[in-house]
Amino acid sequence: MSPAGPSARSPLRTLILLAAILALVFLAYSSLRLAWADHLSRSTELDSVARAVRLSPDSADFRLKLAAAQQAAGADPTASLDTAVRLEPLNADAWMRLGTAAEVRGDPAAAENSLLQAARVSRQFAPRWALANFYFRRGDAERFWVWTRASVRMGYGDLNPLFQLCWRMGPDAGPILEHAIPDRPAVLNSYIRFLLQEGRLTASEQPAARLAALGTADDESTLTAWCNRQLDAGSVPAALAVWNTMCERHLVPYAPQTADGVPLPGGDFAAPFGSGFAWRLVPTPGVTTGRNQSPQFGWVAFSGGQPEICAALLRYIPVTASREYRLRFAYRTTEMPAASGLRWTVYDARKGIDVATISPWLSGAGWKPEEVRFRAPDSAVVRLTLTCQRLPGATRLRGTVDLRGLALERLP
Repeated sequence: MSPAGPSARSPLRTLILLAAILALVFLAYSSLRLAWADHLSRSTELDSVARAVRLSPDSADFRLKLAAAQQAAGADPTASLDTAVRLEPLNADAWMRLGTAAEVRGDPAAAENSLLQAARVSRQFAPRWALANFYFRRGDAERFWVWTRASVRMGYGDLNPLFQLCWRMGPDAGPILEHAIPDRPAVLNSYIRFLLQEGRLTASEQPAARLAALGTADDESTLTAWCNRQLDAGSVPAALAVWNTMCERHLVPYAPQTADGVPLPGGDFAAPFGSGFAWRLVPTPGVTTGRNQSPQFGWVAFSGGQPEICAALLRYIPVTASREYRLRFAYRTTEMPAASGLRWTVYDARKGIDVATISPWLSGAGWKPEEVRFRAPDSAVVRLTLTCQRLPGATRLRGTVDLRGLALERLP
């Protein structure tokens, strides 16, 4: 038998070519069909999205878009969502939306099952947050706390909506801290800032104590701001406990402060100015403040452009109520008159009343010892302030005062 010649191979080549052309045509048609369906699915019109689904019935994404369009039009999206989860059973968003649709139509059992399935197929925050909200709406506190805690563990960014929901479930700080707030510095940090923003200072005391014990230098600003708010409100014991924990763990560069102010850490201004129970600067036009390292002392310079009455330095000091104290210090001044208008004042930190006996005006060329006595107020915290005021008939103060050796004594 002779081999097939060119005439025999020609029909085979033709068939292969035709098949290739048909395949290319089919692929081109399929691509155009999918592109057109994708274009239709982007519409907000229900009919257009429905046409997209007819063109590509196996797309779970198109089914979800159809469900959204149906919902916007007031139609029931359940059938579209059912098909979407059948086509893509690991799509947590589809399960959550199916659960929401079930709850809207009054089927809480189906809603719960769908939301739980969303949590099973996804380890992300959203399904757990959806379940926390669902159980909140159902008034199911036990399951609400379970899923709220799960949400917090995976949460990031702004957690305030979650904290707000907790307080709406029950305005009691204890269960919220126990059930919803894990011992994670990032969460405790966010929760304390939320409580400060809401003005819930008492509720913030235990979270602040936890954060002080667990936190790092990244949490120092939150804890210091918390201490400042507590001191401004006159809540000394809680602020002092957190502050001392921060000092002991070296979150701040200061020595712990005793409950009755004795001794007074930082009397030579070796540590930097700060907040809490440390020396604080009071930003004031015309006033400059600094520290000298060797020898150690603090200094304050007045340019003459400061306000008529101003504070240059201040410090909160815990004291024992109704006890007598003596503040001892040494100072020297440069270019200051005898009646300088500069002195230490001691205020009841809660009422703003000066509780000190008259302090002499600070003026002297060489280092000079001095003291101020005061009776501690009932609030058990005083605000020690270096005050400058323009005296009648005098010009505003110009010059510098150096300070060192500040020590507090409780008198018998």
